[in-house]
Amino acid sequence: MAAALPPSTAPPLLTRRSAAGLLPFHRARRGQYAAARHGGCCARRLRAAAATAGATRGLTRRATAVAAAQGRAQAGEGAEEGSLQMVLLSTAVAVCGSFEFGTCVGYSAPAQAGIVSDIGLSNSQYGIFASVLTVGAMVGALTSGRLADTLGRKMTMRLAAIVGIFGWLAIYLAKGAAMLCLGRVLLGYCTGVLSYVVPVFISEIAPKDLRGGLAASNQLFICSGCSAAYIIGATISWRFLVVVGLVPCAFLLVGLPFIPESPRWLANIGKEKEFRASLQKLRGEKADISGEATGIIEYVESVQDLPKARIQDLFHRKNISSSFDAQVGVGLKVFQQLGGINALGFYTSYIFSSAGFSGKLGTTLIGIIQIPITLLGALLMDRSGRRTLLLVSSSGTFVGCFLTGLSFYFKAQGLYTQLVPTLALYGILAYYVAYSIGMGPVPWVIMSEIFSINMKGIAGSLVTLVSWVGSFVISYSFSFLMDWNSAGTFFLFSAASLVTVLFVARLVPETKGRTLEEIQESLMAVT
Repeated sequence: MAAALPPSTAPPLLTRRSAAGLLPFHRARRGQYAAARHGGCCARRLRAAAATAGATRGLTRRATAVAAAQGRAQAGEGAEEGSLQMVLLSTAVAVCGSFEFGTCVGYSAPAQAGIVSDIGLSNSQYGIFASVLTVGAMVGALTSGRLADTLGRKMTMRLAAIVGIFGWLAIYLAKGAAMLCLGRVLLGYCTGVLSYVVPVFISEIAPKDLRGGLAASNQLFICSGCSAAYIIGATISWRFLVVVGLVPCAFLLVGLPFIPESPRWLANIGKEKEFRASLQKLRGEKADISGEATGIIEYVESVQDLPKARIQDLFHRKNISSSFDAQVGVGLKVFQQLGGINALGFYTSYIFSSAGFSGKLGTTLIGIIQIPITLLGALLMDRSGRRTLLLVSSSGTFVGCFLTGLSFYFKAQGLYTQLVPTLALYGILAYYVAYSIGMGPVPWVIMSEIFSINMKGIAGSLVTLVSWVGSFVISYSFSFLMDWNSAGTFFLFSAASLVTVLFVARLVPETKGRTLEEIQESLMAVT
């Protein structure tokens, strides 16, 4: 990423090599002059001497290029080392939004008994309270891309945090169903915006060799926030549980002034001075950012003359690259939802109980394994690659759903009744392990990487909207599917996971170890 070292800072070894490489050339020239003076040297020797000198010059140039490349690599390593502190701080602040996302999703389960008792809601009214989060999230998803492109990544996170605070306060002060639902819709809007802008911001500030792992921390903190709501909610009242949601919003608002804005967004809106200052702050004061800055500026300039992005541009034949990116991003989110994650997430206890296993013990085991497995996926993201994790993960979710479906089939047929609870346990645990390592975090990471800077807002909003619509459809229809055929429901989920394997193998590109600009160039070449 760093630029080549200027001549004045060339390594001493390079200077000695260059000088040594020129000696044979001078000797050859002296041989030519001597031959001319004596007038008897054969042409073959002159040509051999000239060829030797040319070959030596070629070797010298290659040695110079190798040394310069080594210098750039060393400079890049120094830049990455110097920038790590600010990049990690910026990521830590951003994932407060991810933690907030998790607390919003996880709040309704532990709060149900207290809210129904204190406010006097019926189960159907509480079902509406829990589900309107998705409605607010759809609205947030629709506006997230345009907000992030217009206001900037930091300001969009700040806005989402403020909306989240008002949502939590509305729930805390609620005395009836209307106020509760208003607060829940505001929290949904907050999560819809954060689900887009957090992974995008992290991907735009992170060095290419760390981008996957840092972006995957988004999913890690979503799981952490959800687990925190479950665990703390079991010990305190539903009104005081609101504090668990307010804390990450407060941390996000306090931390944002201390981190830089996304340099790529600044470059895209033409603020070159602020862009270079932001990139320098992220890469370290002594880092040479000229190479990376030039690459970003050249790419931004290449898309500046394009017309303003519209949603229909994603599917226009003239925009083959954008259409391909949209197919990948939307496809991954569709298959993520068709794999049944939200059905299992909302109805885990019910599924365990239906299979004859303790619902409380089952959900506890899932909470124990989910966070460390998600952390493992983040660590492997930049080593194994995105495609590998997706292939392994979707294969694992296929196995998990198939085993769970088999347990319900055996139960319905009265076969191997003693084996049914064990199969259900192993199936659901296998599903969560596989999902947490790949299909959970990777689609968000790829969504934040594959779209060009001019299409990212529109395309990202579409992908996020598809995710939330899919979440609503699957979670709403799951109870009807289970009434229809419990085993068949999980066999359908397993079939969707199998199709996901084929989709990933055929269409999803590998983005590991590339800058965002390099990813765009490779996608243009493929399409």
